[in-house]
Amino acid sequence: MGVTEGVAEVYLLRHGESTANARGLFTGVLDPELTELGRDEARHAAMLLQEAGVHPARVLCSALQRTTQTAEEMSAVIDLPPHLEIEWRLDERNYGALTGLPKTEVARRAGQARYREWRRSYDVAPPPMSEADMARLRGRPPFNRLPAEALTATESLADVVRRMTPFLDDVLIPGLGADRPMLVIAHGNSLRALLFVVQQLTREQVEQLNIPTGHPLRCRFEQTDGRFRLQSATYLDPEAAADAADVLRAQGGT
Repeated sequence: MGVTEGVAEVYLLRHGESTANARGLFTGVLDPELTELGRDEARHAAMLLQEAGVHPARVLCSALQRTTQTAEEMSAVIDLPPHLEIEWRLDERNYGALTGLPKTEVARRAGQARYREWRRSYDVAPPPMSEADMARLRGRPPFNRLPAEALTATESLADVVRRMTPFLDDVLIPGLGADRPMLVIAHGNSLRALLFVVQQLTREQVEQLNIPTGHPLRCRFEQTDGRFRLQSATYLDPEAAADAADVLRAQGGT
């Protein structure tokens, strides 16, 4: 779909709750399934889109199954395109050596200041994962079918912004059109990185930004002087999304 005149919409959605989310783990590049609550969240998100009269022309997901499972659950409620576009640059941030560890344990061992720096700062990455752990991940889905650059030893949010920028320049912005919107299903940190760029947030603002699971965020882009610029970003259910973001904030944020 090419660039057209007028206002175009993109709906951003963080996948439903995963089993690792429910256990309070640093999930990142792990590939857990959705919980029953996560499946319910996905169907509720689809209901919100349906009530808003939204019919996505394209659905873009990360390479991790919690996003594609979210799309599958949504398709039971709302008509979605049969072909999901898989984009590894939408993958969750890699938490390095913290991957799979309970967040409470990391906070206890490292102390609150270092824990918060690893988890929420813009440009500090956690310690890297071992070569053996990277080799195990590269040998199984989804990384065994992705390019080598899809898996690094660790990432800061700034690293996610760097891999997100080509996605915006090459895929999302050129795909904007006024006829039917896109739906992007991704993760807390990849969506924070996306919004950091399109909303032109400061580092302090993005460090405070929390993206709740299962709440569609409508981004409206207006074309001026031949370029699309973000006009607004609002949740379809603002009150419920704000309450869910407050819960995340109390838990340390994502």
